Amino acid sequence: MRVLYREDLDGVVCAVILKEVGLCDDVKIAHPRDIQESRVDITSNDIICNLPYHKGCYMWFDHHSSEFDKSNFPKEFIGIADVAPSAAGLVYKYFLSDFPELKKYERLVYETDLIDSANLTLDQVKNPEGTFLLGFLLDSRTGLGYHKDFKISNFDWINSVIDWLTKFSVQEILDLPDSIERTVRYQEMYKEGERFYQKNSELDGNVIVTDIRDKKIPLTNRFLIYSLPELEKGNISVRLANGKVGEFNTISVAHSIFVKTSKVHSGKLCRQYGGGGHSGAGTCQPSIEDTDKIFQEIIDACKD
Repeated sequence: MRVLYREDLDGVVCAVILKEVGLCDDVKIAHPRDIQESRVDITSNDIICNLPYHKGCYMWFDHHSSEFDKSNFPKEFIGIADVAPSAAGLVYKYFLSDFPELKKYERLVYETDLIDSANLTLDQVKNPEGTFLLGFLLDSRTGLGYHKDFKISNFDWINSVIDWLTKFSVQEILDLPDSIERTVRYQEMYKEGERFYQKNSELDGNVIVTDIRDKKIPLTNRFLIYSLPELEKGNISVRLANGKVGEFNTISVAHSIFVKTSKVHSGKLCRQYGGGGHSGAGTCQPSIEDTDKIFQEIIDACKD
């Protein structure tokens, strides 16, 4: 079976569990838009994790609430789609009774739940260790994929982590040379990330607004912005960045993980523009021509 997963810790842990139960002999990183626009050929040999449903797949696991009230939500399928802290938790729950040896992943799944649901402390954001550090290194939003001078590509490293997690502890993986190389780069650029987001963001009422199109983005985790002076009072962020050159940009909407007062359903808001997500976080990819208009509409919709 081939596992299609999103490029983050949640997707990786889904693949780890499926590999452990004998249902993963190939993997492919995919973006929700790849599934929605049929950019990937899906067959009955595919298991889709943490991504939108495709009728051609064998099995599906997802926890994005914006998917559940769509008109094309499947009435019958193999797998689980439900509101949960992570998709990995759903995969774990689905197979645990038949594969009790999965119990060894209980802590990893629990910490994946915390990361994917943004249930983190300020110290875990600023000084991550263990699974929290690994999660930030794996997250495509951190930006390691833009760095092409590592000894092995970030794509190969991420796929290797899937194999390593079936054999080694998280700390043993972080102690491997290719992981150390990424940790050092992440730590070196952290202060630069703070300065970058302070310079390119502003607080518009309760909304943290960031436009980083056509800018060189330093490595940093996606929660840093909620801890920065002058921005920390915001309860929701709207970020605009380049998407695929010449085709679309990417708008990300997310609740602050420290000021938890926003009532906006980020996923449903983004779904109005062809995207989706959870209550606390969502994305959409508007065309280049429509970007500025949609960006402002989303900012306005996020205001208290």
